[in-house]
Amino acid sequence: MGALGHYLETMGVPSTQISLIREHTETIRPPRALWVPFELGRPLGLPGNPDFQKQVVLAALELLVLEKGPVLADFPDDIPEKTGCLQNSLDQLACPVNFAHPSTEKTGTEKLVAAFRQEIAEFHPWYDIGRKKRGYSAVIYFPPDDAFRLFTDFMQGNPLKLLDPISSPALALRFAAQDLKAFYFESVMFRPDLTLPDDSGFNRWFWQKTAAGNVLKAIREKCRASNDKSFKMTGEMLLVPLDQI
Repeated sequence: MGALGHYLETMGVPSTQISLIREHTETIRPPRALWVPFELGRPLGLPGNPDFQKQVVLAALELLVLEKGPVLADFPDDIPEKTGCLQNSLDQLACPVNFAHPSTEKTGTEKLVAAFRQEIAEFHPWYDIGRKKRGYSAVIYFPPDDAFRLFTDFMQGNPLKLLDPISSPALALRFAAQDLKAFYFESVMFRPDLTLPDDSGFNRWFWQKTAAGNVLKAIREKCRASNDKSFKMTGEMLLVPLDQI
């Protein structure tokens, strides 16, 4: 979009855009851009909140009054909180699950892997129930057990066993992360006595309270430290939302 903005400006057409990845925008330097502190895929914030979304659109359009650029403005507000908290709902579940926040620094890789394995085992029955009731799942390439093996092998420095359609290890990590998050989301949806709140509540819980979220953060750091450009880019931008780092 930034490159397209430059092209439109040469044709005499003012342009503005919304940026979700600040580093990209700073590099491309489009004529006018509004950076928003939202997760990828949510440039206007959460769905179902037209008043807030209108604020974001108007803030981007207001940049058109500036004749010269490049301009990179910051949207001043975060997504408003909605009533209900996922963590409170999870604390009230009848089925006990250990949601203690495992730390990679205090417990080490082996204990994090053990907590990750237990967490997947505890969620698996609810995922299976949901998949049977709905008849489909958003998990595409990596079922939870396969995602577990891929991530733990990568964390422990073991060779990665890749599926035929996915030849790139970095791409495999990215798809496995998407499938793992879908597995947790679908599992939570079918846990008893739970009213699922908005997406931001789920994301806060997943990234801050689960072993899976800590595993992905550990994977991110290992990718960022790699000399492989594909791993480094995956770690920087494609595994963990910026607002959860």
